[in-house]
Amino acid sequence: MQNKVELIYLANRRKSEPGTVHRYMKLQSYLIYIQRQGKIKNMQFDFEDYNVFEEKMKEAIDSCQSIVTKEVLVSILNNKLNYIRDNANDTYRQLLECEDEELLEVFKIETIMERTSIYSECITEDYLSELVMKLHEGRSNKNIIDLCSGQGRFLSVAAKSYPKSQMTGIELLELNVIDSKMILDMMSSDSWIYCGNLLHTPCVPDYDLVFCDYPKGIAPCDYLCNDKKGIFSFENIRRETDWAFAGKAINSMNENGRAYVLMSARALNSSSERLVRKQVIDNGLLEMSISFSADSRFYKVGEYSLLVFSKGNKTVKMVDATSFCDRVGENIIKVDEILEAINSDSSEYVKIVDNETIIENSYKLNSNTYFMEKIVVPHAKQLKTVAETFRGVQYTSKQYTELNPGEGKYDILKISDINDDFLKCTELASIDMPEKKAGRYLLKENDIIIVSKGYVLKIAYVKDLGGKQVIPTGNLSVIRVTDKKVSPLYLFIFLMSSKGQALLDQCLVGSTIKSLSKKELDAMDIPAIDLDTQKKIENKYLFLQDRIEELKKVLNNLKEKQNSIFESEMES
Repeated sequence: MQNKVELIYLANRRKSEPGTVHRYMKLQSYLIYIQRQGKIKNMQFDFEDYNVFEEKMKEAIDSCQSIVTKEVLVSILNNKLNYIRDNANDTYRQLLECEDEELLEVFKIETIMERTSIYSECITEDYLSELVMKLHEGRSNKNIIDLCSGQGRFLSVAAKSYPKSQMTGIELLELNVIDSKMILDMMSSDSWIYCGNLLHTPCVPDYDLVFCDYPKGIAPCDYLCNDKKGIFSFENIRRETDWAFAGKAINSMNENGRAYVLMSARALNSSSERLVRKQVIDNGLLEMSISFSADSRFYKVGEYSLLVFSKGNKTVKMVDATSFCDRVGENIIKVDEILEAINSDSSEYVKIVDNETIIENSYKLNSNTYFMEKIVVPHAKQLKTVAETFRGVQYTSKQYTELNPGEGKYDILKISDINDDFLKCTELASIDMPEKKAGRYLLKENDIIIVSKGYVLKIAYVKDLGGKQVIPTGNLSVIRVTDKKVSPLYLFIFLMSSKGQALLDQCLVGSTIKSLSKKELDAMDIPAIDLDTQKKIENKYLFLQDRIEELKKVLNNLKEKQNSIFESEMES
């Protein structure tokens, strides 16, 4: 059921852009609240006439009894155009009738905005903040910092849990800084919010609780500020900034402190960031990794984890919290159930993994890696020792125009063409491409095709090309056996088996759309058994394949008869 301020917001957002309505509702709630607290004198504000608004704000500043409040009011006055809107006074009159607790709820209206809204990307959901608060219970909390404090949601939850603590925030966007200052001033929190770029800011190890829910998809910056007393080094930060933010959080925690960082699953597993993760494990900095499902946040995001950093760890507590998600109601993550699992001595959702095991797994830090059943392959050999693998050709419609079947020199194989165990080369789209470019991608008979990007693992065997020159697209991977002691068809049969499928599934990387990692595929174990046994397996497979084809024909004939019952009966 929606509360009073949500109903006010929904009624007024039809008259103006939703984000604008929310912004001036925050200001109105703040001004009403601080008047009730006696921080400024009582007066009637106007949010439709700038001159009147400016006059009233100056009066409020002159009457202000609090240095912190005065600073907030000055910041608001300097950003006046974001608050002066037509019809805003109607909202103001409605908010004047709200209780103090209801006015605080205005700062949580993002929860009823569209999940794709840009405004929802600047918040940390309260249930994630609550989880951090409960994980931190019993530890020192004198100094708390949020390194990407957004609109102040996490700090407001922290201030409620620890009202005597010093709250600090660093935030790049000035309007978010103002929002943070307003909500924390309403809560009378001892706080200081700094407007600046975290990656350009030197961090010091002064904090008991460090939190960071950094903006995702940020491009690497030209200048990344090192931290003089920091235990985390930024020298291996290359393509992505995920670990730059995490490093800032690590360097901000004191000797007995903890840092809590929400990180993408990709950053925890990708080979490109292995060296960064190495220093975290080698220095014993990771205490816990809690994995969550992709749909447990308001805005669209892939799979992610909450990493808990501290000092002196020889093991990491891996927690699979992907099933602790309630999609009905606002409290999506079941915080108490997660904590119960973490504190249990025998939970199926928790594993204690020593650092040596993490090293053996290429420093992967997503907990899901350690919940996968270890697949034992008899007579194992790595795939790269018996075959070569490569991706298909990458091209755009601007480079080459796709033609009808048979019109171009080369046939193009796409994901949609992979529908049967054995590849059928009929009705493939075609293309004209320089021979030099096409030659390196041409398929050969006995190749194995795997869909390398998407949601479903599809595999096909190239039994007969029918004299055609076929090129796979870039979303397909090719396995070409090079060892005469391994039969290509046998290898295909193994990859189609439940064990082969499970091994391929472990080669998938990515948090939103999965893709087949060439490195993982090359390192995958396959059973290199003797050729006689391989031949027996092939013969049994082909016998059953023939039976399947016969039954398909029988089934098709029966369907044709079924569909023609009406006509045949009428004719008779």
